[in-house]
Amino acid sequence: MVLTRLLPFLLLLMLVPRTIPAQDLPDVAIGIVFDGDWEGNAAVEARFKKEILVLTEGEFAVRFPEHGRRNGGWKLADIYRHTDALLADPDIDLVLTMGVIASHYASRLGPLPKPVVAPFVIDPVLQDLPRRDGTSGVRNLSFIAIPSTVERDIGAFLEIVDFRHLTILVNGLFASAIDGLPEKLAALATDVAAREDLTVDVVAVNTLDDALKALTAAEVDAVYLAPLIHLPAADYQRLVTTMIERDLPSFAMLGPGEVEAGILASMNPELFPRLSRRVALNVQRILLGEDAGSIPYAFTPGHQLTINMATAREIGVYPPWEVVTEAVMINQTRSEVPRTLDLPRAVQEGMAANLDLLASEQAVAAGRHAIAEARGNLLPQVSLSATALQIDADRAGQLQPERTLTGTATLTQLIYNDDAWTNLTVQKRLQASLEASGEVTRLDIAQAVASAYLNLLNAKTLERIQKDNLRLSRNNLELARVRESVGYSGRADVYRWESQIATNRREVISANATRNVVEMQVNRLLNRPLEEGFQTLETGLDTEQRDLLPSRRRMVRYMRNQWAFRTFRAFLVEEGLAAAPELVQIDAAIAAQERLAANTTRSLLLPSVALQAELSERFLKEGAGSEPLMVDPASPLAGFASAFDTGDETNWSVALNASFTLFNGGSKYALRRRVHETLARLRTDRAALAEKVEQRIRSAAHRAGASYAGINQARHAAEAARRNLELVIDSYSNGVVDITKLLDAQNAALVTDQAAAGALFEFLIDLMELERSIGRFTLTMNAAEQDEFFERADRFFEAAGVTVE
Repeated sequence: MVLTRLLPFLLLLMLVPRTIPAQDLPDVAIGIVFDGDWEGNAAVEARFKKEILVLTEGEFAVRFPEHGRRNGGWKLADIYRHTDALLADPDIDLVLTMGVIASHYASRLGPLPKPVVAPFVIDPVLQDLPRRDGTSGVRNLSFIAIPSTVERDIGAFLEIVDFRHLTILVNGLFASAIDGLPEKLAALATDVAAREDLTVDVVAVNTLDDALKALTAAEVDAVYLAPLIHLPAADYQRLVTTMIERDLPSFAMLGPGEVEAGILASMNPELFPRLSRRVALNVQRILLGEDAGSIPYAFTPGHQLTINMATAREIGVYPPWEVVTEAVMINQTRSEVPRTLDLPRAVQEGMAANLDLLASEQAVAAGRHAIAEARGNLLPQVSLSATALQIDADRAGQLQPERTLTGTATLTQLIYNDDAWTNLTVQKRLQASLEASGEVTRLDIAQAVASAYLNLLNAKTLERIQKDNLRLSRNNLELARVRESVGYSGRADVYRWESQIATNRREVISANATRNVVEMQVNRLLNRPLEEGFQTLETGLDTEQRDLLPSRRRMVRYMRNQWAFRTFRAFLVEEGLAAAPELVQIDAAIAAQERLAANTTRSLLLPSVALQAELSERFLKEGAGSEPLMVDPASPLAGFASAFDTGDETNWSVALNASFTLFNGGSKYALRRRVHETLARLRTDRAALAEKVEQRIRSAAHRAGASYAGINQARHAAEAARRNLELVIDSYSNGVVDITKLLDAQNAALVTDQAAAGALFEFLIDLMELERSIGRFTLTMNAAEQDEFFERADRFFEAAGVTVE
């Protein structure tokens, strides 16, 4: 009974892995031999040791005894002697050759007494090392070889700058240790030389003077540097400075460290991180019992073109577009771009500065003056006039002097005129229509800015995807070279990937141009200099997008199932029909036409009534007739003379005028019929417009709902395509599948990545169209207005009896 109860616990203890104490782990001592002193030795050694210790932790007690650390001091005899000593040392279990010469020497010794990992083989063919089915085939020998990059590097170098005489500087000790190395390096460049009419010289460098002497040749116009790690750091820097002073473009085999020191360019990425992991894996496999001679030697470090733009400027070299598309450029003098735009800020800036919107606002302002102009006809009209008159002296008399100057002031006030009142009302309605038209323009500009900004984010994402695809093609080209080196495929795969890279470069250039065009569109909409730089807030499928579009998450709550979505569409239609500025615009036009219709009826019955007052003053009278007529009062002519007496010089009058057109040929009735027909048409147009607004809202909602649902599907498709690509790349590198399947997988991954990015932005653009269709942009609302909008939506759902999560 007790045993039965304890049995499950005993089984559990058996299944739990036991931790082996460190003192019980198999002891492994690893010896290291360096070619000589180099400033990078300590960092590289530390990285290699760390990778080995981490990978073998819990399996082996690996140590690196101090007596097993040897340095050849850049002397062939000492390098060979230290390597032999470690191979013969019974206290050393595995030898790691940390140098090109030590790796070359150990790889040519034949069967070895203990495992050797030689990670610094330049090229097994060039060095004439043993090879069998992609491995060394030699007992206890595991070397790691990078396919020769010389031909590739020279091709890339020629793409950056045109030259005709290339000098290759190679470590003199390497040249001594590896038979015929200078000739073989030159042979590797033969194909390039034949295509480009290029002359290649290989110079063995033992000291700085050897290198400087090689640079004095007049015909040299470019320099390629194999690793010159035997030179002291100060000497190497002097060599770099000399090349810059002589305007010699340079290209380094080793990697970006040399580019940072002042070399113009390099094609290899940082080598040691990946190489140290590969060494650790090989060491682990050997310690677990696998023969070192059966481990594949091929290694692909990857590819990354790096250009030092400070050096390029110093020597007057400017890389062409096709090179810049995939290069990492350091020391690039680029002014900081302090201007940053997110989506809400872009829309707000557009609505404040867009020229089309400013023109619309100016039209609205002009309309306000039209109202004042119409109102002026109903207010008192005051006019002043002055008349200077001279007549013939023969005709001058008591009633009309020869010369007069008279001033007149006239006041006119409409008492009632329906045409004037109608004009004022119509101008007010037209102003309301103009303001609604301005709101239409404002919404259109907001949508245009938002769509342009989102299209820019999409263009930048697609440009990045194309660059990633180009980088992938470069890595696959390296795989093809490895496959060729181990016999999995021929040269055809290399040529096919070179062709693919050219195509990918063209696609990157096109994507870059598209991004630039969309950037200019954004700047134009914001009334900024077209090529002014600005930063954007990036987004992705898994990015929190509250900064990008704050209302997005609240909006999609109503799109998660068809029942809620149907109710949401009905709510949006209600909102849109109530707020659409297009309907407000036509409603104002209908109101104006209704007032005109009323005016045409009143004009058949009502007169126009006006009050007019006039005051005149004669300021001057001269010449004949200017003197008063002098007659004796007792004379019989006295009464006759008094008839010509005009009294003082001031005259005034007040008149009330009423006018009514009794008959004008029937034009009043024709006008009345035309106005009423126009009113009927406007009402029909209004009904048709309401249908169009509703259709636009519902269509935009369906598109937004579909694009939202498609985001996850596009993302899943992209993830599946990427996983498939990883499997196909692995199979291709192992010789299982051919290049056609890899190209298909890469193209599928590219297409689905583009679709996944496009799906997100397509949804956001569709959402902008949906908000535009209802006449309200949540981007332009403050927090309180957004809350009120969504509260109305919730109340609508409650009234419909539909629940949303």
